[in-house]
Amino acid sequence: EQFAYVASHDLQEPLRMVTNYLQLLARRYRGVLDTDADEFINFAVDGATRLKRLINDLLAYSRIGTRGKPFEPTDSEKVFRWVMTNLETKLAETGATVTHDPLPVILADDNQLAQVFQHLLSNALKFRKAEPPRIHVAAERREGRWLFAVRDNGIGIDPAYADRIFVIFQRLHKREDYPGTGIGLAICKKAVERHGGRIWTDPHPEGATFCFTMPAVADITPVS
Repeated sequence: EQFAYVASHDLQEPLRMVTNYLQLLARRYRGVLDTDADEFINFAVDGATRLKRLINDLLAYSRIGTRGKPFEPTDSEKVFRWVMTNLETKLAETGATVTHDPLPVILADDNQLAQVFQHLLSNALKFRKAEPPRIHVAAERREGRWLFAVRDNGIGIDPAYADRIFVIFQRLHKREDYPGTGIGLAICKKAVERHGGRIWTDPHPEGATFCFTMPAVADITPVS
């Protein structure tokens, strides 16, 4: 965690310089040189953009344990609505339908809960079939804990890879098919475990279901 934070933080400034000059090259010389030069500049700009996204995700991952907020009563439905607002454009582009059960008040870091919802919903929108995504978020009280489930009608997950997908940088698909850094689910796992919960996939014939547990307000035992 310390290495990820230091490396990511120290990489920000040189990457900013590289990105700025690449963008300057693109603006000033695109169409002036030959088509090969234009293609090379595009590749370089794309690579710098992906590296910036990777560094930001690494920072987010490293900060789960070091910069988390104290747990406090949190209306998970309010957090969910906030995430839905963030995803408004993507929801409209994909024609997605999102439904949910009444969501409970839990003891949580609201920012980290938002990260979990954001990554799981974003994945449901990304790994979709030709038909518009249908996503349902369920919540059920079980033995003093709350069980959340994010279910979609997408391409699904092979049960053989159910554990691998939560490991940082692990990808099941080519970047060309589904862009991303391979850190999102690792962030979810780390955030849920900080709250004393766990996260897993629940295979079913159509689509994927991600389940995670969070303690009820009176039952939290923080994980340092």
